[in-house]
Amino acid sequence: MPSVKDQETCEAIALEYTSNGRDKAQGMRTIGYAESSCKSGKAVGCVYGNVRVKAAIARIDKKTAKVLDLSRKGQHEKLERALKIAEDGKNPSAMASVIREQNEMLGYHRDKAPNTERQAQIRDRMEQEEYEYRQVFTVSRCKQLARPATGLTPAPVPEHAVEAISVQLQDKTPTEPTQEPTGD
Repeated sequence: MPSVKDQETCEAIALEYTSNGRDKAQGMRTIGYAESSCKSGKAVGCVYGNVRVKAAIARIDKKTAKVLDLSRKGQHEKLERALKIAEDGKNPSAMASVIREQNEMLGYHRDKAPNTERQAQIRDRMEQEEYEYRQVFTVSRCKQLARPATGLTPAPVPEHAVEAISVQLQDKTPTEPTQEPTGD
């Protein structure tokens, strides 16, 4: 059975792991580990958790990134160059595409960006929900206040009491002060 104490074995494991789509068990199988070890989570964790194996994988990833130039910084620089070309050619469609790609890469999606219409809809919905909640609360509070002293059975709540409390609650909501017109 191969040993992770051997540097060549660590390099071989890292190479197999990075070349086969990052399938840990398949990488161990190819190097010569037993099938039972490849299926064991503990054995896989011990092999790929080894410092030497991690370092070998990092070295291969670094080489691959240099060859492919697929780093976040590199992609951003390419998009900046494409934006410059689109601006020089006065091509608004290409500029919009580049900006869209940059926003996608940076995580600025429409759902995450401030959206005044969506916020207004949420606020309106919350106002409606709050109004309905106040109505339910009003009825509940009226029933609670109208209970006889024994507290065993609630007394029937008169409709005018529910309306009176509801009006009081609505009056407590903040309103903008209105100025009376002055008759000069």
